[in-house]
Amino acid sequence: MEDRAPEVSSTTTQTSPTQSSHRRREGRGAWVLTAYGISGLALFGLLAYFFSQYIARW
Repeated sequence: MEDRAPEVSSTTTQTSPTQSSHRRREGRGAWVLTAYGISGLALFGLLAYFFSQYIARW
């Protein structure tokens, strides 16, 4: 029983640095997806604008 408690705490301390680095990677991925989303919306807006101009002249 006494041997189990240090093993559990040592595995907890070993996994916590990997979890914190994993959280950083998730945060970066969220920013990348946000940037792609904004870029996609801007591109869609430009295409809609040029399409509406094309339809207006036609």
